[in-house]
Amino acid sequence: MTAQKRIILFPQDKGGIGKTYVAALIFDFLMDKGVRLKAFDLDHANSTFNRLVPEAEFIDTDVDDDKLGALDLIIDALPDADTVLVDNRATGASKLLTYLEAARLPELQAELGLSLTFVVVATDDKDANSQVMATIARFEDRVKWIIARNQRDSVDLPLFSQSNSRKKLLELGAIELEVPCLLEVTRNRLQQANLTVGRGRFADQLHLLDRSRCIRYHESMRAEFAKAQGILFE
Repeated sequence: MTAQKRIILFPQDKGGIGKTYVAALIFDFLMDKGVRLKAFDLDHANSTFNRLVPEAEFIDTDVDDDKLGALDLIIDALPDADTVLVDNRATGASKLLTYLEAARLPELQAELGLSLTFVVVATDDKDANSQVMATIARFEDRVKWIIARNQRDSVDLPLFSQSNSRKKLLELGAIELEVPCLLEVTRNRLQQANLTVGRGRFADQLHLLDRSRCIRYHESMRAEFAKAQGILFE
């Protein structure tokens, strides 16, 4: 059975590695493709994703495990959306993964007609790499995997590139994508204006140079995400 619906999640607890940034880039890509998309933000404290993507609906996961049924909203969104994109808060991924396992969503994918995709943001942070390995051990081939190599601090990412987590992910068929560093001045202006890169292309409040950089960057990311098109929306 070919899954017609997709849920895209970020399974890492580590903060500051670029999960929300990558989630916003994926949102831009899918919107450009005309995908029927529903987005959720699980971070009430900072609400960064919601500021960039006002369409994203909040779900509060800062609750006891027995109250995580609120995450059923992710499944409830599927009749009206072909892809559901979920950005979790720092330290909140463990709650999300607990919900997935308690609901047995990996085992119910075929029955529900959906596919689960985990997006791992790769950095040279040892804690983040350890979390990735632990998540792989829990889910292995029960989900699809995308590696987003965040080049904000390093192009080569030597620690991650040589890590056992990367080796295992590639063995599981993970698709590896490059996320280059957007010029800092433009990145800061996008944040101040609460804009994604895709929307920054046409934003009158941005300088022409910033809009031009957004256009170029968006095109480069469109080419990267096209490598994972079969996982993201086809």
